Amino acid sequence: MEWVLVAMFIVGGALFAFLGYKNLISTRKKHADWIAVEGTVIDFSEQPDDDGETLYAPIYRYTIDGNEHTAPSKLSSRPPAFKVGDPIALLVNPARSNESDVAGGTGVFTYGLIVMGLLVAALGLFLAWLVYTGQMTFE
Repeated sequence: MEWVLVAMFIVGGALFAFLGYKNLISTRKKHADWIAVEGTVIDFSEQPDDDGETLYAPIYRYTIDGNEHTAPSKLSSRPPAFKVGDPIALLVNPARSNESDVAGGTGVFTYGLIVMGLLVAALGLFLAWLVYTGQMTFE
């Protein structure tokens, strides 16, 4: 029984760390040839989170090749991370200039997933050591 618990921690933690790492790598590959552009925050979209609180996602405007584009960010926060009129660093797809992302936008969730996965897997390894040495048993 102890080994099932240990395996769940190790495998579950490793899976979450892997998913975070995979998201990080795929985002970096996607943005590898995108162009860095500075945009301006022009407004916010508001959406409720699971607790009924309001999350704010910036809506930004940028110009590339003489064409102006407006897009909402996929990232939201509470309180807003920007103010209307603030500059915002963007990455723009050169093949489709209307496709953009906030530069560095993978941060918190992706890195959090990796760190939490590694911590859970490390806890699983510690529990494995306790079971192996006989310091933890379920009776």
